[in-house]
Amino acid sequence: MRKSIGLAFALLLTFAAFALTQKSSAQKSSRLAIANGQVIVKLKAATRPLTIDATNDQLFAVAQGVGSETGWLREATTDAIEPLLPATSQANDFIAEHGFDRVFVMKFDPQADLEEIINRLKANASVEYAEPNIPLVVGGVIPDDPGFGEQWALRNLGLGVFGFPSTLDADIKATQAWEITEGSANVLIAVTDTGLDITHPDLAPNVYTNPREIPANNLDDDNNGYVDDVHGANIPEKNGDVSDVFGHGTQMSGIIAAKLNNTVGISGMSQSKLVPVKFFKRVGPGPNDIEVTIADAARAILYSINIGADIINASWSSGIATLSDDEVQTLQSAVTASAEAGVLFVTIAGNEGYDIDTRNYYPAKFRLPNQIVVAASQYNDEMWHPPNVPGRILSGFGKASVDLTAPGMTIFTTAAHGSCAACVAVDDPTVWYNTIDGTSAAAAYVSGVAALIKSRFNDANHIIIKRRILESVDVRDSLQPFVITGGRLNAHRALTMELTITPPVLTKLKIKPNGKTFIIGERMQDGATLIIGSKSYPARFKNGDFSRLVTSIPSAELPTGTFQAKFRNPDGGESNVISITR
Repeated sequence: MRKSIGLAFALLLTFAAFALTQKSSAQKSSRLAIANGQVIVKLKAATRPLTIDATNDQLFAVAQGVGSETGWLREATTDAIEPLLPATSQANDFIAEHGFDRVFVMKFDPQADLEEIINRLKANASVEYAEPNIPLVVGGVIPDDPGFGEQWALRNLGLGVFGFPSTLDADIKATQAWEITEGSANVLIAVTDTGLDITHPDLAPNVYTNPREIPANNLDDDNNGYVDDVHGANIPEKNGDVSDVFGHGTQMSGIIAAKLNNTVGISGMSQSKLVPVKFFKRVGPGPNDIEVTIADAARAILYSINIGADIINASWSSGIATLSDDEVQTLQSAVTASAEAGVLFVTIAGNEGYDIDTRNYYPAKFRLPNQIVVAASQYNDEMWHPPNVPGRILSGFGKASVDLTAPGMTIFTTAAHGSCAACVAVDDPTVWYNTIDGTSAAAAYVSGVAALIKSRFNDANHIIIKRRILESVDVRDSLQPFVITGGRLNAHRALTMELTITPPVLTKLKIKPNGKTFIIGERMQDGATLIIGSKSYPARFKNGDFSRLVTSIPSAELPTGTFQAKFRNPDGGESNVISITR
């Protein structure tokens, strides 16, 4: 991270010391109590370079002074204020381009009135935004006991599931898809979750290995801020310990990419590589003593982008909380960065059975062009519900917010070995499996199919992968009232359907000093975007002329020197790349 925030933060903390001279006797806002005294703060962009002479010690010294004077900061220690991302040279340009070098987590006394603190921070001239560091939840239901179960989601023979009747071919046509491709090891799926048991014999062959990291030397060889992240990263601890603290991440990984045709256990959807990005952390001795926050979710997404993931599986959510858009800006910025980096982002509709069209359910609500929001269906192509209570829908849904369904009931998958909540304690690896329900499983199937598509169509961008998934569903009357496409995932059709794509031709680009940009070309569509580096800018036709579009680039983002630009149509077609010097 660039050391360019010292003066602004000093001013911010001086303000805090002045405004909060005594501990508040007010009770914490019950709505924000779950944030445990943590606030995410983003500073405004500096109008001139601001530097810290040597290290961040000066910043921490200021924080210690404020903590001791006011009693509001949790402790006068170096972790009272921490940057969102570690200081690394490798990711500097990306971090700075998206403003993540100006985002920090401030830790206040858990008994302080967090709402008052946030309001005061928002009023400060140095602050772009302040929001509570709200905890998140995994999307899966605690699994059943370990045991053998049919993978009806891959091939449903209509023979019943655990004693309940099932419908022939109410599946995602996996076996037919595998006749076309089983997946490529060049495709990376970041499983942002509770971790992954990389010793599991059905998962180990498909776990990613970081070629830039030397194992077990206790060094950050690739200079990305994470020590020994050989097989993924532990975000809270900034190391490579990806062991599963809950079991949920291992379950998702089995659905996505358990080893195929190895005479062991189950079959994963794709034989691509799993990148475990663990952002849940253990905070106590109990199996359920885990913690996760928005800040760590954002860090996990940014790590996934930096490692080169093609797909991010996000089987977690804010839950049905009374959050507003201005309280999840850090998370939205991270998901937006994934869109601009061209990464497909698969997330869940939730397990609360709510219509999320009418609720602030994140990250599903962001509705960014790279997002796919998934509901859960069951073995009769109905929305997930208790076997004997068809009228009680358990999956989240939304005719304007949720894209499709995928299997999410009685799903047999891998289990982590150990003592966590969803782990199997028995030492025999042949029983490291269990059966789960939920939209988390449904999202994992979509991520697996996305990996198959990327494997077969290597040049497909996230828009094209998304179109193939959504335009190939099996439409069902039972699902149409609940999701946008009205259907359930079909892996085989996603690989074989004819897709019309219009690649535009970019011939000329002119950027004025005020940022107004004129684009000249052919076959350009309304709603297209100009892409410069990792930033994208929506464009519109100029005076009805379909060969000319116009957009605006903020002054702070105006490129200089020689840079490359391209154009992307809404249907996923991308133009040639041209070089510009200014």
